[in-house]
Amino acid sequence: MSLESMEKAAPSTLRDGSRSDAVYRSLLSWIEEGRVPVEGKLPTENELTQHFQVSRPVVRAAIAKLRDQGLVRSVQGSGTIVIQEPISQAAHRTEVLQGSSVRDLQRCFEFRLLIESEAAYLAALRHSPASLKQISERVYPPTHTFPAVSQQPLEAFDFHQSVVLAADNTFLEKSMQMILSQRGFQVYMRLCSATKAPDPVAHRTRINGEHREILRLIERRQADDAREYMRYHIQSAYEYMINRIPVTDEL
Repeated sequence: MSLESMEKAAPSTLRDGSRSDAVYRSLLSWIEEGRVPVEGKLPTENELTQHFQVSRPVVRAAIAKLRDQGLVRSVQGSGTIVIQEPISQAAHRTEVLQGSSVRDLQRCFEFRLLIESEAAYLAALRHSPASLKQISERVYPPTHTFPAVSQQPLEAFDFHQSVVLAADNTFLEKSMQMILSQRGFQVYMRLCSATKAPDPVAHRTRINGEHREILRLIERRQADDAREYMRYHIQSAYEYMINRIPVTDEL
């Protein structure tokens, strides 16, 4: 993407915290205005440091804030990709949460059921010590106390990606990357951001418990059980989400 038409920001007189906020606001406006569309890539860190005349840590802090909001995804070898519109823009789209969006959400979960259940099966058969470690790093111990805030949209998805990586199949890996930019997943992300669990601590504890069980089955190479439990886990997530879609005359 060319930076010639983009505005400058974050003058050198600002502190690092203020600089990263200024860079974040500029990047957010680029996404909101469609100058970097969904599936588009942000400029490289080097390009952004030169454009805004700031240090690399300042740029990384700004991108991290976008990532925490579920707006971008950093993919090794591919850069930082926009995966969702900001809620402020998406809220103005009349098709959000209408019938077509519900169907997109359903199709997305159908695909995930196929891909991820088989990935769990293969991960149980093929995992290496390194890939098993990656999965275990994405679960919390049973005694962990979660904060009383809702889960970030991509927080749980990182666990699922690590399971797919453990399956050691490039086609499954590419399928998971494709999911991130699809409309059905965008609907899921918006719903996650727009709806709050009645008891976020209990909700996150339950999800973590299910992740731990999947990890246990993979670790013990119980492939059939890992496949079935992953199917149960994804189906439960779908039912939890679909039950929180507001019912309107348009659905």
